[in-house]
Amino acid sequence: MKHIFLLIVAFAIQFVTLHAAEREGFSVKRDVAQYGGSDYVNVVCIERGISLENAFEIAQSNSDIDYFVYTKGGQMVLVIPSDVHYDPINDPFKLVSESNFRYDSGDYGHGYCRIFRQGDVVFFKKEGMWLGSASGLADAYFKEKSISE
Repeated sequence: MKHIFLLIVAFAIQFVTLHAAEREGFSVKRDVAQYGGSDYVNVVCIERGISLENAFEIAQSNSDIDYFVYTKGGQMVLVIPSDVHYDPINDPFKLVSESNFRYDSGDYGHGYCRIFRQGDVVFFKKEGMWLGSASGLADAYFKEKSISE
């Protein structure tokens, strides 16, 4: 009986999580984020450590926002490639830091990167959209009016 109860609870949690990720007026592209090598000039605003529900509310209330990327798991480190010129003057939202980091391969590196943790959200205009893979780490949510324009 205990196992059945745990199974029901696990199923309910998955259902609630999946349902929460769906919202009328938005479409989702799973396991993607704005590419780390992009210049992020299309950022409208950022919020740290908020719920997905709060992210939807912010996106709906701001007509400048066309889509947002929600960090759903762990920590995502987007390394700025060494061949990409970075100027702190062009980072008004202070998304970039100089830090030690660890590549997926396990090797360590040092340089400029953008670090996002679970619940961090970056809101964007569609101009300049450049999505990259973020398997298990982030999802992008698009206002449906922005897709058809």
